[in-house]
Amino acid sequence: MKRMVTASVIAAAFVSWAAASENAGPFDKPIKLDVVALPKDELNPDAKPKITCSRYPAFMVKEVDLGEVGAEKLALLAADAPCERAGARERVIEDDTAGYLMGVRGGFVFFRAADGWNGGLPFVVYDAATGERLLDDSLDGDNFAAISSGKGELTLEFPRVYTASCSLYLEGTACARTITADTGLSPQRLPDCTAAYKAEIKRSPDHASEIEKLSSVIVYPVELAYAAGEAARNPMDGPTACRTPS
Repeated sequence: MKRMVTASVIAAAFVSWAAASENAGPFDKPIKLDVVALPKDELNPDAKPKITCSRYPAFMVKEVDLGEVGAEKLALLAADAPCERAGARERVIEDDTAGYLMGVRGGFVFFRAADGWNGGLPFVVYDAATGERLLDDSLDGDNFAAISSGKGELTLEFPRVYTASCSLYLEGTACARTITADTGLSPQRLPDCTAAYKAEIKRSPDHASEIEKLSSVIVYPVELAYAAGEAARNPMDGPTACRTPS
């Protein structure tokens, strides 16, 4: 039998995750932060276009923000590179998931999506030295519970937002098998999706049959360990929750 987790328990647990994140201070502080204002756009007078250059000992991350959704440019440069819109020898990050700089830990650079997806915040991690894309995922909230890093190794703890390929509400055991295989969660830890789907059906009763088929979104605490080019995700203790896509 699937375990029912109340919204209040989930909220309390995720508040504790947020508090842990705040105390851990998972990202490195830049040794210098340069902000250069850009000319105003007459067609978008409320925007405050700017270049933000976050300098770390071995490199710099540049973000050109024109006030639109998502930065116009994200790039990795030498630590002493000038903070200007077009730079020589810049390594531009061209990635649909990378909307803004999220933070840096050691030689790892985190970018977050410009918009959330299915109630989560997609993110992607790059190697600052090579410009290589290392991994991507989606977290619940806007920060990690903990980050640890070493040479070529990275470990993250966060509430993960996982979108299944099936409806746990409609397909039951068959979908549960898929989710447990993908996430490592035991069947006993899978959340009851009834309340989430019924709430959505109540909002749009004319589309009940379509809603029942929607892929289930599962939120659960995870440890993600990256090393030697491989990422492993292992579920941690804590509550799980079910959502419908949004």
